[in-house]
Amino acid sequence: RPRRWQHPLLLLSALLWAPALVAFNLDEEKLTVYSGPPGSYFGYSVDFYIPDPSTVSVLVGAPKANTTQPDIVEGGAVYYCAWPAARCRQIPFDNTNNRKIKVNGTREPIEFKTNQWFGATVKAHKEKVVACAPLYHWRTLKDSPEKDPVGTCYVAIQNFSAYAEYSPCRNSNADPEGQGFCQAGFSLDFYKNGDLIVGGPGSFYWQGQVITASIADIIANYSFKDILRKLAREKQTGVAPPSYDDNYMGYSVAAGEFTGDSEQELVAGVPRGAQNFGYVSIINSSDLTFIQNFTGEQMASYFGYTVAVSDVNNDGLDDILVGAPLFMEREFESKPKEVGQVYLYLQESAFLFQDAQILTGTEVFGRFGSAITHLGDLNQDGYNDIAIGAPFAGEDRRGKVLIYNGYSNGLNPNPSQVLNGAWASQSMPSGFGFTLRGDSDVDKNDYPDLIVGAFGAGKAVVYRARPVVTVNAHLILNPMIVNPDNKTCQLPDSQLLVACFTVRVCADFEGQSISDGIVLKGELQLDSLKQKGAVKRTLFFDYHQSHHYFSIVIERQNQLHCQDFLVYLRDETEFRDKLSPININFNYSLDESSFEDSLTVKPILNYYQKNSLAEQAYILVDCGEDNLCIPDLQLSAVPDTDQLIIGEENYVMLIINPRNDGEGAYEAELHIKIPPEADYTGVERNNKALRVLSCDYKMENETRMVVCDLGNPMVAGTNFSTGIRFSVQHFENADFSINFELQIKSSNKINPTSNLVNLHINISAVAQVQIRGVSHPPTIILPLHNWEPKDEPTKEEEVGPLVEHIYELHNIGPSAINHTVLHVGWPLSSREEFLLYILHIQTHGPLHCQTSSPINTMQIKFAVPEDTPELAAFLYNSTISHYIRRRDVTVAEPQRKNSARILNCTNVKCVLISCTVGQLERGKSAALKIRSRLWAQTFLERKNYLYSLSSNVSFEVKSMPYKVQPAKLPEGSIAIRTSVIWSTPNVSFEIPLWVIILAILLGLLVLALLTLALWKCGFFDRARPPQDDMADRQQLTNNKTTDA
Repeated sequence: RPRRWQHPLLLLSALLWAPALVAFNLDEEKLTVYSGPPGSYFGYSVDFYIPDPSTVSVLVGAPKANTTQPDIVEGGAVYYCAWPAARCRQIPFDNTNNRKIKVNGTREPIEFKTNQWFGATVKAHKEKVVACAPLYHWRTLKDSPEKDPVGTCYVAIQNFSAYAEYSPCRNSNADPEGQGFCQAGFSLDFYKNGDLIVGGPGSFYWQGQVITASIADIIANYSFKDILRKLAREKQTGVAPPSYDDNYMGYSVAAGEFTGDSEQELVAGVPRGAQNFGYVSIINSSDLTFIQNFTGEQMASYFGYTVAVSDVNNDGLDDILVGAPLFMEREFESKPKEVGQVYLYLQESAFLFQDAQILTGTEVFGRFGSAITHLGDLNQDGYNDIAIGAPFAGEDRRGKVLIYNGYSNGLNPNPSQVLNGAWASQSMPSGFGFTLRGDSDVDKNDYPDLIVGAFGAGKAVVYRARPVVTVNAHLILNPMIVNPDNKTCQLPDSQLLVACFTVRVCADFEGQSISDGIVLKGELQLDSLKQKGAVKRTLFFDYHQSHHYFSIVIERQNQLHCQDFLVYLRDETEFRDKLSPININFNYSLDESSFEDSLTVKPILNYYQKNSLAEQAYILVDCGEDNLCIPDLQLSAVPDTDQLIIGEENYVMLIINPRNDGEGAYEAELHIKIPPEADYTGVERNNKALRVLSCDYKMENETRMVVCDLGNPMVAGTNFSTGIRFSVQHFENADFSINFELQIKSSNKINPTSNLVNLHINISAVAQVQIRGVSHPPTIILPLHNWEPKDEPTKEEEVGPLVEHIYELHNIGPSAINHTVLHVGWPLSSREEFLLYILHIQTHGPLHCQTSSPINTMQIKFAVPEDTPELAAFLYNSTISHYIRRRDVTVAEPQRKNSARILNCTNVKCVLISCTVGQLERGKSAALKIRSRLWAQTFLERKNYLYSLSSNVSFEVKSMPYKVQPAKLPEGSIAIRTSVIWSTPNVSFEIPLWVIILAILLGLLVLALLTLALWKCGFFDRARPPQDDMADRQQLTNNKTTDA
């Protein structure tokens, strides 16, 4: 087989550089943090060192640290860190350079300690300490120089006064096929008797192996010069068939008792065994034979990466925990998430285990299960607890440690505490939680503590357990049923009497290593089930508040302390709810300020005991001896109409009859669900036979409701009618009916609601549609004055007189129409001779038209008109005036010798004009105007014949814009006629101008001659009166003057 040199590096560093992945009473404030040299991987391995009760320290491995060893680079070290916090110092396990031998007369190194990763594992057992360098290489005994990573360990005893090296794989069985790549010390543990268990996952083509030896044998007769040494009682697992190659047995090791005798067995992780599913083997310690295996569930999950032994359920039997940090959760097959898992195998009896309890990580690439440690009974509840590391989880991959508490059935599936790393990733993750060690009490408070290593940050952190306080609290109400009429308490500074009752709070406590008393911070909440802002029905007598904060001083364990508080009931007019219980909550917490602020960690309340109590008081109601009201609510309702017409102003009144045939119904309310088509308008107030209710519009879970008060209580025998009004206008998405849901609801526990009433009111769509039209002008009179036809007209005036037909489709309503077809049959020609020649089609409103054949085929030039007064007047129902121009020829009585011949689509060629009409609301119209010219030449050739040109228009409504449609949709048709008639004009003579002038002159001449003749005859002379007459007249004048 070829030599594969890459594996030693892979074993130790693959997980280091891979992507990253409350017990409640571990104190997170008073930490002890040890720091090592930067880049030394200080914190890669940790353990407690307590050789005697008076000496407490921490051991920390730093596998890349430099030491005082000559010419050795980053050989690694183990640091001794005294507790409380002190400066750490390297333990001098080995101060020597590489040992050398003479080969062919030249001294050459036989070992290579540079980068040997000494301190990658460290383990203490009482006064004994073992630390290993799994990447220690040696030259082998071959003539050609080679470097095999056999690994080596050092043992320290007697408070580091004596040391001995132990390298079980440094022997003549070299190369990958032997133990040349053993990497002894990759994993490490002790039996309870102090014997050593060493894992060597690289032996035998990386099949791996485990080795056990006695510390006494290692120390006895040890010589630094004795580089090849075989211990008499050393035991090793042997080589297996080639199918076990690359399994990595010994990747992790632990000790426990699983066979029912007094001797412990060892447990070895094999993370690449079983075709990469991984497995864990229980191995007999006496002969290293295999007893039982546990196999992983997922390939490449690295099941067996770490193992631990603990009795988590306190049944006296050791249980096994196995980590699989690369487990992938396949919630979505396309995107599996690497979260890691830990398996707990509870031992039921010798060789018999329950199915695994599985804990699954929650953070992708967190590597949950990379480290597992037995904590001991962290919270002193009688069950051992477990810490699990997820070194690449958390914010910035700072790492996490999760604490799981044991109980009778295994581990609580939810962590009671999560410790978060404090160091963000720089060049590499901090690795907080990569290594863990527990089950030792450094501060002597009878609670075990925990060490967490963070090798990427060069830190090791000691978390101390806080004493756990278990409080036994009681809440007592007296009386529990409050009679609102029994007003025996007078409010302070008031003459007001109220009903009241007493709330008593009692508490005592117990806890391991708690010698002093404690102080609890208490909180009482009255009527706590009422939502924020709601009226609290009870208040504290002395404070008039529903909250009260206070302290409870308990001077020693198991001493019951009680406090009483007087509570009163508000007046019944201030609240409605009389049936629901008055919930009274008592919450408490530990007042840590009452403890001295010293190095000692402060106690903490038991995580698994609720720190809240609740009791309920009741208001006495008139419901019999049992104080339990059982109503019998009945409801009926009818609408005042059974039909709603879309487009009308629809108003509906629901006439509702609520009844209660049982006991009182408290907070009784009528609930009406408003359909989408309707809006609430109010309560009927004008009918004396209907009771006027107090109603409110509300939104409940996005449902519109009308809620009416029926009484509090709605007493037995209640029976009345009421009217609730609604406007129904929104029919856009209406079905064939609208539905009102009605129900009476109360706060009673039994029979709280009435029957559910569903009222259906039918919806119908009705539209009256009218088609009307007009011809302008209605009659054409031939012949035309001063007009002669042309053989090939080019302008519209040369064709004949203008004829316009106007049609209007009018929706009288009340409902709208939205798809109508309109057809016009237009008399175009007869025997290849034009009749009414169409020039232009004009529309008004939602109307789109097309013709069956082209119009204006003669390319007659015409002007496109705007809306004419006639069209506008017709659309707005105005009278169309008929204008007779003064220069029109006076028309005599038309000829009526023959009746007019009707020309329409039955006897002449027509153009079919098809139109689609869009939506027409009530009162809206669409109009069509056809502008044409009478082809006069056709009719002048048939002088004195009377014609009636008829266009036929029809319509059919195809649908209405509603889900509901009438049984028959509107349709209709009319004919619009234009008459062509003939008339005889009166004769008129043209008089030349000179004749008129001559006549005027002759007339003037005659007048002049006649005047001259009369003058000659004296016709114009006047006769003078006699003289006497003149004297008399003068006298008369004088008399008048005198009188004046």
